[in-house]
Amino acid sequence: MKLKVFGFCVVLASLLSTRAIAEPLVTISCDKPEGFNIVYGVSLTERFNASQNNQQRPTEPSLKGPTKDGYSGKPTFVIDSNKKNMTIGWTKLPEDVELKKQAKEAGLPQLPPVPAADGVVVQFSKEHISAVQVDPWSIMTFSFFPTLGTAFISQQIIQLASKNTVQLASFAHCEFLWATPQ
Repeated sequence: MKLKVFGFCVVLASLLSTRAIAEPLVTISCDKPEGFNIVYGVSLTERFNASQNNQQRPTEPSLKGPTKDGYSGKPTFVIDSNKKNMTIGWTKLPEDVELKKQAKEAGLPQLPPVPAADGVVVQFSKEHISAVQVDPWSIMTFSFFPTLGTAFISQQIIQLASKNTVQLASFAHCEFLWATPQ
């Protein structure tokens, strides 16, 4: 038993030390991602309109879109030197700060800032870097193209309350800052 506990501690320590000593290899700063989304399901608007018109609630899902969409904020990605881990952060745009200020003045509830998230790098070359971020109700995929200065960001989501599924696909111009010259 003691040997199993010792072995577990050695494995855990090696994993933690590998993560702790990894330094940033590349920082990727992107403009606001812009693109389109497609929704499959029954929208809240359809449900509301049926209710207002005393009609039966629609139950047959349908495909809606594509509609122009994007993310609010600019993403920054930091890939560590082991080329396996990525940290994702989002900064607010100036217009988001102004909207938040107006909402606060109007007494509306304030949302906390989006915390940094972790992703996993699944492919790494100087031409193409791919990573994923998995949350309980969505998955995001990131494809970075360093020589082109672009990123493709996609997200697939299930909206549990409305039973809709959403796919968002967007592109962004990015700058790649390498810790060592490439």
